[in-house]
Amino acid sequence: MCGIAGYWGEPGMPRARVLLEEMNRALAHRGPDGGAVWVGPQVGLAHRRLAIIDLECGKQPMVSADGRYHIVFNGEIYNHRRLRTQLESAGYNFKTRSDTEVIPSAIQHWGRQDALLRLRGMFAFALYDSQLRTLLLARDRVGIKPLYVARTSELVLFGSEPKALLCTGLIDGKTDGAALLDFFTLGESLSPSTAWANIRELEPGTWLQFSGATETKGRYWGWDAHSKTHYSEEEAVGKLSAVLSDSVEAHLESDVPVASFLSGGIDSSVLVALLCGPLSVKIDTFNVGFDEAGYDESAHARAVAEHCGSLHHELRVGKGQGDPDLFQKVVEQYDQPFGDSSSIPTYLVCKQIAAQHKVVISGDGGDEMFGGYSRYQSARDLATLGKIPGACAGLKALARMMALHDPDRSRMLKKAADFAGLPRAHMMCALHTYFRNGELQSLLIPDFYRELVREGTSAERWADMVPAGVNDPAEQLMSAEIASLLHADYLRKVDVASSAHGLEVRTPYLDTEVFRFSAELETGLKVRRNSSKHVLRLLARRLLPARVIDRPKQGFGVPLDRWAGGRMRQFFRDLLMGDSARGSRVLDQTAVCDLLDVFEGARGTTELSRYQAYQRIFMLTSFELWTRKWKPILVGL
Repeated sequence: MCGIAGYWGEPGMPRARVLLEEMNRALAHRGPDGGAVWVGPQVGLAHRRLAIIDLECGKQPMVSADGRYHIVFNGEIYNHRRLRTQLESAGYNFKTRSDTEVIPSAIQHWGRQDALLRLRGMFAFALYDSQLRTLLLARDRVGIKPLYVARTSELVLFGSEPKALLCTGLIDGKTDGAALLDFFTLGESLSPSTAWANIRELEPGTWLQFSGATETKGRYWGWDAHSKTHYSEEEAVGKLSAVLSDSVEAHLESDVPVASFLSGGIDSSVLVALLCGPLSVKIDTFNVGFDEAGYDESAHARAVAEHCGSLHHELRVGKGQGDPDLFQKVVEQYDQPFGDSSSIPTYLVCKQIAAQHKVVISGDGGDEMFGGYSRYQSARDLATLGKIPGACAGLKALARMMALHDPDRSRMLKKAADFAGLPRAHMMCALHTYFRNGELQSLLIPDFYRELVREGTSAERWADMVPAGVNDPAEQLMSAEIASLLHADYLRKVDVASSAHGLEVRTPYLDTEVFRFSAELETGLKVRRNSSKHVLRLLARRLLPARVIDRPKQGFGVPLDRWAGGRMRQFFRDLLMGDSARGSRVLDQTAVCDLLDVFEGARGTTELSRYQAYQRIFMLTSFELWTRKWKPILVGL
C-alpha cells in the first residue's frame, strides 16, 4: 500500500516542488516508510512508500536503468520475477529487485496494451517517458488500487485519494449532482464520477496518456461474461483448486511477513486452509466479532483457525461501545460521501493487524467471482415473477393481508412485487437501493432533488453496465457488480480502511487467472437456489470442517444501532438536527427526524427493516460530515 500523486503541466518553479510536497503530505498515512518527489519538464511525481519488496532499493519516484523513464507506483506485481527474467533475456538491465522497475521496461518492450495485460497484480501508476515526453496513467483490471484525476486551467492533477488533489487549493468545491444521486441511491458514486465535479476516477482496466496538450484514453481489459466452457463439477473443483492455490502462493510475494483476514465465512476460510495446508505457511489470522449473534462469525473463525493451525487474533466490539470520534475519523477518511457501514469494522480490524503486520490476505472478491450473494438468485426469481400475469398484483394483496401479524414478511413481499414489475436492469439496481426515487423526493428539498436527477436516474446509469447478450439475470447482475460496486464500494472500503493504517491488503480471488476461470465458468456452477458459491463450496468441503460450510451466509457488517449506544445516538441527532447541521439546507428535517426516531426505537415502521433504518442514518451522517469538513458547493443551492 503506497500513495502516488503528481501533475502534468507547467505550475512553475519553485511552486512545482511545493505542490508535490503538499500532495505527498496528504497521503502520508498510505506510506509511513518514506516519501519523495521528482520534478521534470511539464511533469511532477510524488510518492509515499510502504516498503514491502526490495526494502533497501525500492524507493520512488524511480528512474529506469537507462534514465528514460520515471515512475511512481502503488500496488504489487506478483509475477515481476518472471517478467524480469524475460526482459533480461531481451537485453534490459535493472538496478534493483523491485517490481516497480519492471513496469517501464515491460511497456517499452511489449508495448502499452500487451504489457498491461502481462502484469499480474494490483496497480495504479504514473510513468513519464522523457524521450517521447508523455505521461501514462494506468489502473489494474478490477480497480483494487485507486487513482483520481482532476483538471484545472493550468494542470492535470492525479493522486491515490481525492484529498491529494483537494489539498492543493486548485480544485473548486463544485459537486456532481449525478454522483450525489448515486450516493443517496446506492451508497456510493458510480465511476468515473465522484462527488466532486472536477475530480474523476480512472476506471478499472483503463489507461490515460498525456502528450503536450493531447489526451488519449483507452481500455486494455474488460469483464467477458459471454464465453463459457463446460466443466463437470469434478473438473470445475479441480480447476478452481489449481488456479486458487497458484494465486494464493503468488500473493505471498513479499520481503515482510504476510497475515490473513479470517472472517469465518467460506471465502477467507478457504484461503487460510490453502495457506496452512498445501502451502504449509505458518500465518497469523485476524477476526472482528460482535456481541450479537446475527453479526458474529468469530466462533466459526476460531474453528477454522484451530483446524488449520493458524495463530489467531480476535477483536471484540461490544454493545454500546460506539465512539463519535472514531466514527468521524472513519467516515471522513473517504473524502466524499460513502454509505457502507461495514467500513467501521473494516477500519477496526485493519488497525489491529497493522500493529503487527504490513501485509494481509483478504477474501474480497469471492462473492462476485463465484456467486455468493443471495441477490443473484433473487434476480432470477424476480425476473421470472415479472413474466407471470397478475403475479405482482397478487403479491401486493397478500402483503396487505399480512401487514398486521407479520410486518417483516409483508414488507418483503411488497418489495418483491415492486421490483419484479421493473425493467430488468432497473430491478437489479433496485436490489442495491437504499433510498428509492419516491423516498428521495420526500427526503430532499425540491431544488436539490431536481438538480440530482437532471442527468437521469441511477438505474439508468446502472443499465449501461448490464451486459447485452447475456440472458441469465444472475450472470447479468454479477457482471454489473464487477463493473461497478466491486471497486466503488467493497474495494474502496478496504483500500481506505487499510491505507489509514499503512496496511496492504491482497485479494487472491481477484487474481488474473482466478477471474479468467470465473468468467468462463457456467453460472449454474456458481449460483444455485440452495447452494450459493456452489463450486467454491465444493472445494471448501475438501479443506474445512462441515460445520463451517453448512450454514447460511452472514456477511460482514456492524450492528450500528446496538453498537451506537446513547452517546452515539445523541451524536447522530445533534449532527443531523442541530443548529450547525449543513445538510439541513438540502434535507427535509421532518423526514430526517422521523428516520432518527425509527433508528432509536422511538417509533416503529413496517416500511423499513432494522438494517435499512441504520444504514440510512449512516449515509446521512456520512453526507453531513463530508459537507462539514470540505464545505462543498452543493448543486441546486
